[in-house]
Parts: sequence; structure tokens; C-alpha cells
Amino acid sequence: MDPSAPRALAVELHPHSPTQWVATYYPMVHTPSGRWADVTWALHQRCMPPAPELAAAARWMEARGSDPDDPCYANHPAWSEALAAGYAAALAVLAAEAVEETSSLENPDQLRQASIVVPAGQLAEWVLDDLEDEAAQVRG
Repeated sequence: MDPSAPRALAVELHPHSPTQWVATYYPMVHTPSGRWADVTWALHQRCMPPAPELAAAARWMEARGSDPDDPCYANHPAWSEALAAGYAAALAVLAAEAVEETSSLENPDQLRQASIVVPAGQLAEWVLDDLEDEAAQVRG
């Protein structure tokens, strides 16, 4: 893998607290049914600056560059710098792992055996279920 080559990463934006959001970066994998986020491998997490205009629902985006002016960050202008810095950090982790191991892209069978594909929306449903469970535990 060429670390300088642009690579798309999946980013989950989700609330961490009533005033704080977190961005979690995942590598994208190619499967027979299309590209998916490999949610079994969180490359990087970053707390985001407060942005009151956002709704409380989990969101997904595709990050493709470490430049805050990249069009992939256009829907999140308040977070573009933090998202771009997170992309660079996540890509560095991915590049370091690729050097340590044989790239799974070179061995599609190994990739298929080691990957869990989560359909769009399923992870958000799990996160909401977890939040409801935590709220129920707090209430008593």
C-alpha cells in the first residue's frame, strides 16, 4: 500500500455525551456486494469540537483526504479541520499495520474470512440500542 495515495475511510459520527460528539474511522473493504466499512477495526477515534446545529442521530460519511477543504467535509464545516486531522491519523495507523502484515488486499480469501459485513443502518441501530440500555440502567 502506498501511504501517500488517497484512500477512502468510513467515518461514524456519533454523540458521546449531550454536548460532545466522537468521530470513529474505519477502513473500507471491497466485497462482492460493494464497499463496506470494516467495523471490526477502529483505526482512530477523535472527540469533535461542540457543534450545536447537529442532530443527535449517528451519521456516516466517507473521508478521502487530509485537506479540510476537501469536498467530503462540506456537510460538516465546523468539523472539517478535526475530521481531516482524524483522517490523517487513521491513515497513518492503516499504513503502519499494512507494513507489519501482508496486505489483506493481496489475499482476498483471508480478507473474506476475517471481515464481518454490517449492513448500512445496522450499526446505528446497535448504537441506539446500547444508548437506550445505558439510559435504562441510569434510571434504575
